[in-house]
Order: sequence, then structure tokens, then C-alpha cells
Amino acid sequence: MMIKKFYIAVFLLLTIQMFCQEEKYAISDFDGAYLNEMKIENSELSSRIKTFPQNIQDLNKQVSQAIRDNDDSKALQIAHEMDKLYPNNADIKNFIGKRAAKALDYKTALKYFDEAIKINPKNKWFYINKASVQGEENQLQEALKTIEKLNNLYPNWSIGHNFKAGLLHSLKKDDQALKAYDLAINATPKSAQIFTNRADLLLKLHLESDAISDYKKALQIQPDYSPAKEKLNAVSKTVVSEN
Repeated sequence: MMIKKFYIAVFLLLTIQMFCQEEKYAISDFDGAYLNEMKIENSELSSRIKTFPQNIQDLNKQVSQAIRDNDDSKALQIAHEMDKLYPNNADIKNFIGKRAAKALDYKTALKYFDEAIKINPKNKWFYINKASVQGEENQLQEALKTIEKLNNLYPNWSIGHNFKAGLLHSLKKDDQALKAYDLAINATPKSAQIFTNRADLLLKLHLESDAISDYKKALQIQPDYSPAKEKLNAVSKTVVSEN
């Protein structure tokens, strides 16, 4: 797995907007386990937003409209107003962090993700967001520390271990990366992406038969998962031609 591609995928998955209505997940390349986890977070965020004071909910609706109008600057401006009026809300800070990250203002993004984590240290995705930005900034050791905190909180969450494995690979620690993938594969939710990621690493290590096995396992979990399909076809053809 190329870690840069993983970060991009994470940010695509993390397009939950503050208004948090039902999202439409129509991207066939996405792993079903990841999408389901995000739907759960989306639903929980919707419930939390309903507990906001009415004036904050009203501003949140304006954020929603600004996003629908593709007016990112207005959405961010209103979100900052929400933050001033309701300063101890982790979801608002997380939202500002994501909009800052989208604008490539990583310093601001990290500031707000840190504030979100301080207020609500139990939200898994705040750590993923922070580590993703740290990775984009090539702060791989710092990202690893962030993900290790996440994994200590949620040792049976496969997505955290998968992220750690990708970071370790980027740090050229492939033996440790494989161990992290083992933890990811034995945790939940079961994910086609995780098997595909491990297969990609096995392929780089010239362990073609093991890679093929993992691509097949990915397709057992999610038969329509196109990254595994395409890579399995490619490596199978290579093995046949070499023989």
C-alpha cells in the first residue's frame, strides 16, 4: 500500500459534513467495512448535532447550505462563528480541522484536531484525521504516535492497525508492518482493503503466492472490490507468463 494513496482515501471517506445528513456512498472502489464504519459515525454525529443549542443548529444549517453551494470559505467562516459561540464542542473543531486540511492549511488543521481530541479523546476518527494530516506533512513518526494512541484505546479496531501498518511500510519497517497487518486482519471489522493492502506489501517483498492468497481473501469478504480484482488479475498473469 502506498501510504499517500491511503491518506487520500481516508480524506475521501471523511467527507462527513457538519449537517450530517445521510451520505450516498456510490464509489465502488471503497471498502465496505470502512464505509459502514463511517455511516455509523455519521449517524452518531447526527444525533450529537441534535443536542446543540438551537442557535448553533441554525448556523449549522447555514454551513450545510454553503457546502451545497460549494462555498468553502463561507462554510469555514460560519464554522468559526459556531466555534466562538460553542467553544467546547469537539465536532465543530473537527469540522474546522477537516476544512483546513482540505485547503492544505495543515498547521491549522492539526491545531483543531488536537483541540477536538482534548475535548473528546474517545472519538476514533479524530485520531485518523490528525494522523492523516501528519502523514501528508511527512511527519510519519508523529503520525505513528497518534495512531498508537488510537490503537491503545481501541485494540480490536482493524482500521487503526491498518493505518499503522501503512505508516510502518512508509518508514521502511516492513517486518513490523506485516505484524500490524496480522493484528488488523484478526480484528474487526473484516475488511477487503486490509487484505489487499497486505497483499500489495507481500508482492513488493516478492511473495507472489502469498499475495495472491490475500487478494482472494479480500474478494471473499467483498466480491466486487475492484482494487483486489484488478491486482489479482495482474499478478496472476505475471506468474503464468513467468512459468
